[in-house]
Amino acid sequence: MKPSGKHGQSTCKTKSSIVKAGIFLALASYASVLRQTVYLSTGVDPLDNPILSGSIINSSKSDNKTNVIANTNQGIENGKIGTSSTVSEIIVSNGAEFHPTSFHKHIYTKHIKQKEANNNKNDPSDSIFNTTRITFELHDPKIVPLTNSYNLYVTCKVGDVTVRKRRKPVPTGEMRSGELPPSLKRVENVTITFNTASNEINYNLQRSGRILDFTTTISTDLKILLIGDSVMAQLAESFDEMTGGVKLQSRQILWEAWTGHEGGTVVGPTRGGGVSAFWRMTGLLSQSMKGKPPANAHGGGWSYFEIGSLLDHRYRVDIRSEMNAMATVGAFDAVVFRVMHGWMEIEEITRDRLVEAIDLSYELLGAKTVILMNVPFTNNVKTMDDYWGVQDINDNIRHIADTWHENRNDDGKGVQHVLVQDYDAFYNHVIWANALHLGYNVSNPLVASRKTFEVEGEKFLFDRLNDGGKFSPSIPMVCATRQLTHYGGKCDRNILWMDGMHVCPETMTARYGASIACLLGCVYNGESDKNDDSIRECEKECNEQFMSVMPADEAWISSHTTMASFSG
Repeated sequence: MKPSGKHGQSTCKTKSSIVKAGIFLALASYASVLRQTVYLSTGVDPLDNPILSGSIINSSKSDNKTNVIANTNQGIENGKIGTSSTVSEIIVSNGAEFHPTSFHKHIYTKHIKQKEANNNKNDPSDSIFNTTRITFELHDPKIVPLTNSYNLYVTCKVGDVTVRKRRKPVPTGEMRSGELPPSLKRVENVTITFNTASNEINYNLQRSGRILDFTTTISTDLKILLIGDSVMAQLAESFDEMTGGVKLQSRQILWEAWTGHEGGTVVGPTRGGGVSAFWRMTGLLSQSMKGKPPANAHGGGWSYFEIGSLLDHRYRVDIRSEMNAMATVGAFDAVVFRVMHGWMEIEEITRDRLVEAIDLSYELLGAKTVILMNVPFTNNVKTMDDYWGVQDINDNIRHIADTWHENRNDDGKGVQHVLVQDYDAFYNHVIWANALHLGYNVSNPLVASRKTFEVEGEKFLFDRLNDGGKFSPSIPMVCATRQLTHYGGKCDRNILWMDGMHVCPETMTARYGASIACLLGCVYNGESDKNDDSIRECEKECNEQFMSVMPADEAWISSHTTMASFSG
């Protein structure tokens, strides 16, 4: 059990309306209908261009009438049993519909007829009068695989497991089959105790769908910067691919941290006309570390050279055009921090250090939105004291986000929104699901409470491989079987985590990318004047759906469905 005297949380929840956001979306869909009309009559997509986005096309007006009609417990998903919707609006305009999902008030879907499947060309971010700035699609990995084009080192190749020694791969004697456990692939009619975002209703639903067996692509005109260590480098490399870096060939390495390992990268433009960037750092951004040795040195050193390289980076606005119109990054809309426990000791990750990093995101980088990834269980969590220390950090992160609006600048300067990506819950859900597959006596993560994770985690999370290493991984985290070899030091590996810290990007990054896109949509999609409580509800839904093993409906994946979140 957790000792007393730990940080608490402060939240406030009120009812909010999505009608205003619906009106904006309905007006926006008129542009989409016009676009489809041109395409059907000419065979040419007027927005078949990776850089056209709401920030560029925003001057059109429509006198189209918008109707809000009742949705009597119907959604776009198929094949569900016992589902009921807490959302009563479908936004209709000229026959083009955005539907709230049957399970979420703030996550919307829209079916798109596409000339070329799975390319996000016909998603709402192309022209929505500056109201939909980030959307995403989920795909069958057999059709749209994650190629790992940018990740040269930390992947989970099928076959002989190897470790790098003196820059050469050396077999460990273990094998990796590449097969997901059935419970982490697809599930049918799983009963879930479901709470609405405002916790007003608690009821059971049955859901079916995919867990880790999908990939993600993203379209956005936002400028997004991911800051963190080698784990964040992994996530950023996948995120860059999701935003179109490979397809558009628009990614550049700005500097290397050391030979062969990226220190700073930029994808510009992304699909949708934005920017996706990465800055390798081993500590939270702090003025005290200015001028200190940069990554991969310990401590989180940084320099204005690195900031200048990111902000002054110029890229072609339209890589498909013969014209060489250029744009400069200039400033970022959003910064995503991986809170780097491991490089930083638990006692170093204080509230003050977290707040300083948030403030510097605006002062140094121009960002008005910050996402903090909370700290998951990894091989850096060696004892229960470490575990409780990490929970304190996560409580601090939650409290900072929930209360940020109380001290926010009224003049619009500074960071306006702080969100939490519940990365800890995502790791817990996948670990528990794999533990069930291995035969551990643990709960289904979809019905487990925080208390359940704490009580059960103490009993099995520290069941580690006896490999003699300083950071031995947890068996339920990395193993595909409990049949251990070499005196308990080795096992055949799963395709979830490479080493108890770094993930297998092939299976674990799609939900990360969808979650980031969903969280940012809570702030940037829809009307600009948003209610803080509604943003919190939207944040909660994004985490519940994507930072978990909550099934992703097959209809979201197999029918060219564009997804977006609105806090409205």
